[in-house]
Amino acid sequence: MIRNRCDANVSTRARRIVAAATAFTFFCQNFAWAVCADGTTFPALGFVNSQPPAANWSPGVFTGTAGSIFVPDNSVFENNDPTQPLTGGGHNWAFDQGTTTCKETDVGPAGGTPTARAIPLSNPTNCLLLPVITGTTGNPPLPIIKSISDVPFQGQTITPTCDPALLSPPGAPNPTNTRFNQLGCAISHGVATSPQTATTFLFVAGIKGGLFSVPLSNVANSVVGGSAGKVISAFVNFYSDIPLGQKLTNAAVSPDGMFAIATSDKRQSFVYACLNPLGDPGDPGLPIDPNFAVPPANLVKCMQVGSNGLAADLTTAFGPDNQPYFGGQRTVDSFNFTPGGSLATAWPQCTFNGFGFASPPPTTLMGKLQAVFNAHSANHCGTASPNSGFVVAPVIQPQALITHGSYMYASTTAAEGVTTSNTVVQLKVTVDPVSGLSQYRIRGYLTGAPLITGLGVADDLGSLMVFTDPSGIGAAGQEAITKLPLCEDF
Repeated sequence: MIRNRCDANVSTRARRIVAAATAFTFFCQNFAWAVCADGTTFPALGFVNSQPPAANWSPGVFTGTAGSIFVPDNSVFENNDPTQPLTGGGHNWAFDQGTTTCKETDVGPAGGTPTARAIPLSNPTNCLLLPVITGTTGNPPLPIIKSISDVPFQGQTITPTCDPALLSPPGAPNPTNTRFNQLGCAISHGVATSPQTATTFLFVAGIKGGLFSVPLSNVANSVVGGSAGKVISAFVNFYSDIPLGQKLTNAAVSPDGMFAIATSDKRQSFVYACLNPLGDPGDPGLPIDPNFAVPPANLVKCMQVGSNGLAADLTTAFGPDNQPYFGGQRTVDSFNFTPGGSLATAWPQCTFNGFGFASPPPTTLMGKLQAVFNAHSANHCGTASPNSGFVVAPVIQPQALITHGSYMYASTTAAEGVTTSNTVVQLKVTVDPVSGLSQYRIRGYLTGAPLITGLGVADDLGSLMVFTDPSGIGAAGQEAITKLPLCEDF
């Protein structure tokens, strides 16, 4: 059991790890934390599966679900119908492996809080199937599509929003502007947007195709009984610069939108990255380009940047620190034991570590990144190594790894043959303002769970959703989702 106290089992090995990681911070305490989203207090030893307030949510609906993502939208009632439950300003999209990735339907009392989820009838606006791609043609290459039948596995979203007040006017750089805001304003051409109104981009991978991004936008003319909130608003975008046949299963996008990455859980350790997958919005210290447009995915530069260092990469995600994390057999890995900072081996500058630039060399990070991606000079990041925070947690063979705000959540698998001792660990991830290195605070969140297949945060409910498979074999419709209060309080 992972306990929220500093006991002897943290061990001499943990103390050595802490000493070696100069910017790694591990806090363990034996007292209750602050207030959770539902007004309760986080228990001192964490939540226990099947014990209140851990609730069994939507049993017998989902199959082998590799997590879910809350997508904010402008909806109020499910299906825009006041006789149906409130949506909480968004919908949860689930990576269900029995059906496919779909926008879940809220079930419950009229005008009330949902009490369950349901998978809608499959249609091309609320459910996502990916193209089966057999080749490419043309220059730049376009996909040759055999069918639309591939089921996504895991992914991440980004919703670039725009606050025009943060933009830099000509000759007056605004230091509070960010790349994320620059991207959101470039996409909206300077029109203010919010998470509910801006387009969300879902990044996913298909084992029979490759890496894709999927725009999700609010229904233009909603009607009672029709689709509520965001739907698939355009054909999926295929990043054809990644070679075919890589059996990609996991996709992630960095919080600032600078990178998308893709990996495979089929015992292949490569890490592919795409630079500026939604386009280069330019320097946040300069005005936005009035002619900006999200580029076709086949114009985006992608290449293999390194290895995840795992026998099998079961889950991939970008953290709050803009660092990629790879979880699987048997650790969570990152580029460097403690990622971030200014070392040449740290992400993202590892992508051009040792690359021979033309003279004169670029002087900016983006200039260097563009040079190495244009040259397709691969594998400068080398092999990722076990991450300092997740080693101490300890997270072992995670099936699921997600990011929510400043926090990450990871499942950890029990010993082989043990079916009810799987756990969830919560980490608060920050960046040291001086060194730029990632810092971690850790606590056990849930114990005693069956096999965990996925995680998700339901912002509409203020809950952490833990998808579990009591059958242990991915039997159809056997998921038992544990719904927990969301406690992001340290």
